[in-house]
Amino acid sequence: MGLAPAVVLSACAGPSGFDLADENANQKISPKEFETHMLKAVFAESDTDGNSLVTFEEWKAANPDAEPSKFSAPDTNRDQMVSLEEAKVHFKKQGTWADLFDKIDTDNDGFITSAEAAAFNDKMEAQ
Repeated sequence: MGLAPAVVLSACAGPSGFDLADENANQKISPKEFETHMLKAVFAESDTDGNSLVTFEEWKAANPDAEPSKFSAPDTNRDQMVSLEEAKVHFKKQGTWADLFDKIDTDNDGFITSAEAAAFNDKMEAQ
């Protein structure tokens, strides 16, 4: 499964996205909060019918330029659908969230602040 750029940009951007990710409301996002929030955001972006499974057709609509192998990699049971659990295992194995978290956490304190999230969002929008 690929990351739709719009989802990455919007998932923690602005007060509402940041507040959703900050589950314990301590004004900072931990790696666990980030992983949980991003997984749900990316999955929801692709799961257009809301049945908790992403079909190839749904995924391709969200990722029109991606190679089909990007879909088949997380589909470990080969049923042509990716469940939330399959996506979670795949993204964790790939280090997707850890790498992205490290890019956003510019002061390397192990948390993302709203200022860091906003700065990352601004940087991505400028590209």
